[in-house]
Amino acid sequence: MTMEQSQLSPSTYNHAAEVIKTAILQGQYEALKGENRIQLAVYFGIGKYVSQNSRKEKWGSSALAVISERLRKILPGLRGFSAESLKKMRQFYESWTMLESEATVAVQNGYENNSVIAITEFDENEIDIYHGMSVPNTTDFPATEFLTVPFTHHSRILSKAKTLSERYYYIRRCAHEHLSVDAVVQLMKEDAFHTQQSIPNNFSKTMMNAKGARKAVMMFKDEYALDFINVEEIGERDSEDIDERVVEQQRA
Repeated sequence: MTMEQSQLSPSTYNHAAEVIKTAILQGQYEALKGENRIQLAVYFGIGKYVSQNSRKEKWGSSALAVISERLRKILPGLRGFSAESLKKMRQFYESWTMLESEATVAVQNGYENNSVIAITEFDENEIDIYHGMSVPNTTDFPATEFLTVPFTHHSRILSKAKTLSERYYYIRRCAHEHLSVDAVVQLMKEDAFHTQQSIPNNFSKTMMNAKGARKAVMMFKDEYALDFINVEEIGERDSEDIDERVVEQQRA
């Protein structure tokens, strides 16, 4: 250790660690936001598929339970796709069918693309996760906030808020304040919308401190966000997977 190094106080290293920690948390939040956009698009697409088939009586009354069980068999370790979860995805789609309107901004590969108009036809044999969900290109719809709010929060909001104005309000509160699920449920119990509690105007900030970044990351700590990207327990699904791994090992 040099003389200069020995003269540095512990606070110097503590400060350096805090600076790095803040950058890590900020990066985690940005990564989670990107994942969340894709997750919402996938759940919207699945919800549409389930709605189109179950509401038109193409499937039996126990279809979702059977499909959920089948998914667990063909994707061992998969979580978050129980029959109840599939119903919530259907509710998500049916509550936001306006996201299929013509004057839209397509959500493709997790990003907003102003040059693409997403108009898709229902195909009972395919779920389009890239063009199926779109956000209205209007000033009143909270597009950025909508894509930032996790699915569990959306589900809770849809279960209580019946009007679009109420939904918009709580979506904005979640996004601007990085609220936990329990916090937004409490706001709805207090009927914050009708008492018009103000929304902090800090959502547009490009940088946030460590405390704010940690709170933002923790907003995504729910069962759907974690289950969606869980791949550790997903096993070999078919013989093709096994054959590919054998070939890779032989090449190594």
